[in-house]
Amino acid sequence: MTETEISDDSQPRRSPILLPAVLALVGLLALVIGAWYVLSAPGRHEQRFDEALAGDAPVYQYEVVATHDHDTGHFTEGLVVVDGLIYEGTGRTGQSVLEVRHFPGDEVRERVELDDELFGEGVTVLGDRIYQLTYKAGEAFVYDRETLERIETFQYDGEGWGLTNDGESLIMSNGTSTLTYRDPETFEVLREVEVHDESGTVSHLNELEWVDGLIYANVFPQDVIAVIDPEDGRVTAWLDLGDLHPEQADSESVLNGIATLPNGRLLVTGKNWDRMYELDVQAAE
Repeated sequence: MTETEISDDSQPRRSPILLPAVLALVGLLALVIGAWYVLSAPGRHEQRFDEALAGDAPVYQYEVVATHDHDTGHFTEGLVVVDGLIYEGTGRTGQSVLEVRHFPGDEVRERVELDDELFGEGVTVLGDRIYQLTYKAGEAFVYDRETLERIETFQYDGEGWGLTNDGESLIMSNGTSTLTYRDPETFEVLREVEVHDESGTVSHLNELEWVDGLIYANVFPQDVIAVIDPEDGRVTAWLDLGDLHPEQADSESVLNGIATLPNGRLLVTGKNWDRMYELDVQAAE
């Protein structure tokens, strides 16, 4: 036996199961932490907006002045009313559509079904075009407003959530606190705005609507709407609709859908809700 062999044998032997055991323990710990985060996130998010509604930004008051029927099969992701027609985009893979109906009423004028693998998202109307986002496919569809023929498809990075416009640019949300202005001809990014209130950034921005020079944004999964200054992203007010539709079917049936009406009222609905609510919204005194 050589000296080297004696030296090697003198070293303590490591158990062959030690490393796998450590890795398994680390993996289990990561799962526990992940599960805790997921389960506690809704509560933390709800607390965040309880605090926001009690902050300095005013909370708008509202009155329900009319209700309208809404298809409970519509997992609403986009809602627009233009020239007596309501444009609604819905989500869920295999169920996503773009539907045009006469308003008020529920007579369907046109309907386009998205490919089964796609999850439809926000919708807006600008000029003679309708724009519709997809959730994770990175595709935005452009339709002719009269025929609903798809005339163009744009590609983008990341997720698509809500969509509106200010008459010149498209404004898009992606579930974060960032609103992205895009060129309606090319879908190129023009600028980005970070949405915030006195407590910090406001994330989970979803369906959007341009209302009298301000951006109204659903905040998923809360039944609240943030009223946003488009120049600096500051939340100037809140609209708390937590008591509007208590008959929600499940945890996914949250407020999502904002449209302005010619009479100045706001039309809102939610995912799989059976009603749309026409609201007279008034700034807090």
